[in-house]
Parts: sequence; structure tokens; C-alpha cells
Amino acid sequence: MTDFTKNMMIAAAALMVAAGVAGAQTIKAEVPFGFRAAGTVLPAGSYRVSAIHSSGGSLTVTLRNEDTNQAVVTMPFAHNVQKSGDAPVSLTFECTGTDCALVQVAPGSGQTYRFWKPKTEKDGETRLAVIRAVLVKAR
Repeated sequence: MTDFTKNMMIAAAALMVAAGVAGAQTIKAEVPFGFRAAGTVLPAGSYRVSAIHSSGGSLTVTLRNEDTNQAVVTMPFAHNVQKSGDAPVSLTFECTGTDCALVQVAPGSGQTYRFWKPKTEKDGETRLAVIRAVLVKAR
């Protein structure tokens, strides 16, 4: 393998990483209650939520608690595209009793990402909690 070929392979790999990072959006939200996301129970606190589009087109969403540094990575099962003004920056939770689960992230770009929620008791009252978030620069 020539030096030129090695350099081209390194440049291509760097370009793919840069393309994945370039698609990142980060929002910050204060969640005042514990909740479930990606099968994990997370405590109340300040969260940074990053939606990253890979160069292959798949999407992952990372939720990181700023106090404990605990993080989970999940993939949405669906997303909607709206006009940017129609989708505020927010996290939406579905709660039954004291159990809440993250069901949607709206990063304010016109995209909304939906997540699977755990099964709940059929007799319990279900309510939605919408937490406003702010768009921040990625670190």
C-alpha cells in the first residue's frame, strides 16, 4: 500500500467522522422528576440531549445528566418534519402515576423524534409533561 493510498484512507475516515459530528444538535433541559429512557431509569436533573445523524443517515439520541454524567443512547422509532416555528425546543414525557418515560424530543429544527415507552398499567391515569429546553452549542 502506497503512502498516497494510506493518506486517502485516513482523509476519508476523518471526513466521515466530521460529517457525523456536523449533524449534531444539542439541547439542554432541567427535568424536575425521574424518568425512563432507553430502558434505563434516570434521576431528575439537568440534561444535555444530542441528536446525531451519522454519515450513513441513521440517528442516535444521547441523554447525559450533567450532575452525575450518566448517559443513555437511544434511537427514535419515528420522526416528523414540521415548519421550524411549529416545533418548540422541548422534551415530552408520558406519565402514569409517578412513572414517567421520555416519548419525544423536539430540538427546534422542525424535526420531532419519537421513542418507545414501557408498558404501563391500563387503569392508571396518563398525562403528558412537556419540558421546555434551550438549544446550546455542542461541546
